[in-house]
This record gives sequence, C-alpha cells and structure tokens, in this order.
Amino acid sequence: MKKFFTLIAVALCALTASAKETIPNFTPSTMTFGGWSWNSISNLAQGQPTQVGTDKADDSEVVYFDASNYDYIVIEYSSATCATMQAIVQYNCDGTWGQWGANYNTQTVRVNPIPTGGAIGIELDADRSDKLAQIALQDPGSAGEMVITDAYFATEEEYKAALEGNKPTYANLSLNDLGSGWGGSTYDADTKTVTIVDDWSGKGWWLGDVDYSDFDYFYLELEATAANGKIVIEYNDGTSNGDEGLFDAGTTAVKCSLSAAKNSVKQIYIQGPAGSKYVLKNAMVCTNAYLEEYLTTSGISDVIAAPKAQNNVRYNLNGQRVGNGAKIFIMNGKTYINK
Repeated sequence: MKKFFTLIAVALCALTASAKETIPNFTPSTMTFGGWSWNSISNLAQGQPTQVGTDKADDSEVVYFDASNYDYIVIEYSSATCATMQAIVQYNCDGTWGQWGANYNTQTVRVNPIPTGGAIGIELDADRSDKLAQIALQDPGSAGEMVITDAYFATEEEYKAALEGNKPTYANLSLNDLGSGWGGSTYDADTKTVTIVDDWSGKGWWLGDVDYSDFDYFYLELEATAANGKIVIEYNDGTSNGDEGLFDAGTTAVKCSLSAAKNSVKQIYIQGPAGSKYVLKNAMVCTNAYLEEYLTTSGISDVIAAPKAQNNVRYNLNGQRVGNGAKIFIMNGKTYINK
C-alpha cells in the first residue's frame, strides 16, 4: 500500500511539473507603444548587478529566476494596433557595464501582432533558462497598443496548444515606416508613397527573421499605378519569389504566394523603373480563406495573382509596355539595348 501511494505521488509530481506556470509579477494590462517604447512583462531577478571599475559588472549577489523546467515563454494578447513588436528576454548579466548600466545576455524575437489577438512564443535559451532576469516587449518604431491578457512559462506541447488556440488568419505590415531599401528610393509615411530613384531599386519591409508559416499569401493594395513594378519576397535560406511578383501599370492589388521557406522571411519590397511612384493602401500576410473573405466583403475583384506568364514582358523607361522592336527596354528587372 505504501508503494502504491508513492507511485501516485510520483505521477502527480510528473503531471504538475509540466503544467504551465504564470510568470511571477505579471499583471494583465494594456500596453502603449510609440517609438522604441519598453514595456516590462516581468522583472524576475532579485537584486541588481553592481558596477566594478568603468566597464565591468558584478552580479554575484543577484538571484535569477529558474525556468529550466520549461521550453517557452508564451504571451497572449486580445488585440493589437502595433504592426511590429519585439519580445525581449534578458538572462544573466554578461559581466560588462555600459551606457545604461549592466549589460545582459539578451534574446530578441520580432513578430507582427495580429489585430484581433494571438500568442507570442519565445523559445528559452536552454543554456541560460535557469538565470532569467526580465521579460519585456518593445516596439521597433511602431506606435500602438497591445492588450496583454496572460503570460506564462510552458512546455513545447503547451506552446503548440496555445498557438493552435490563437491561430492567426492575417497580419498587417506597417505603413508607418518602410525600413528596407536601396538606390536612393524613399517612402513618405504621410502620403504612403514609395518613390523609386535608381532604376529597379526598391523599398519595403525589413523583417529580419519572421515566421509566416500560418499564412499563404502576401497581399498588397495600392492606388492604380502609372508604372509596372515587382514585389520581391526574400527568405533567409537565400531564395526568393523570383519574377512571380511582376505586375503591370494600372494594377491596384497584388497577391504573391509564400513559399515553403515562409517560416523564416527576411524582407519584402517593391521594385520598379526609375521615377515610379506607388501609393500604398494596405499590406498584409494572410491565409487563403481570409483573403477570399476579405476580397468578397471589400468588393475588390481585380487582384493580380502575380503570374509567371508576365516574365518576358518588355517595358520602356517610363514603365509602359513596348513591343520587340524597342531599342531600349526593361525586362525581368534588367535594362537591355537592341543593337
């Protein structure tokens, strides 16, 4: 009988060990962001590192939080008006002292919050998960609010369950700022206008390493264009969508399929002939079902599916389609001269 109760106790311990744990000191709240604002989810460390000399730090008296029984930090939210967000986990002090005090071993995960709510998951650094100092959210220049409803430590299984229960159908890309670009091309956030300076240079969204596994398409709405152009999706495995994103002058909506590498997207941008202007109205990644519903309710019917059949279309330097006899023309993003 004693052995029987011992087995029950062990089984109960095993079950409770994997149960998700609310992050200490967390309080549900509405967080406001506006230009690299820092909002703490929880300060977990007891005590602070002390400065040693000019650039060293001593954390020998600091007691860090041990979350080594878990695999993930999960932050759930019911709504968001921020287009981009960084989830930041600070582990133990790295032994140095900087401009703002002690420096910490830091992990950053960039996400695009879903307006209707969802869950953010941060996989814990297994080598440092027993030395947690702080968990926070910071906007990389994207103003707005997030209503944070829950924050907890979870196993991988619990994290997957949270994602399944908060599976997004779309995510907007911010039109407040486009951080990717080259060749002098610019973006005016007030008029939402991309201006191409150098021929077939580009401007768009720098994402770094964003997981769009839940989505099927990148979708862009814009004012009817005077020039042709191209939407490029670059992935961190070195691939892109190639010429699939080509569109003609007069286009008002374009959708591009996300590839099998969509779990790690580097950047998305618009290219076009020198002098081209593109006025953006909406940009998002979405599921096929959501896009069908969105197009039905919004009454949009002229979506370009960015077909590869347009690959060999020729344009003049003004972005107008031309025939095979043109002396100077642009095709597939390159300029040619007929001799």
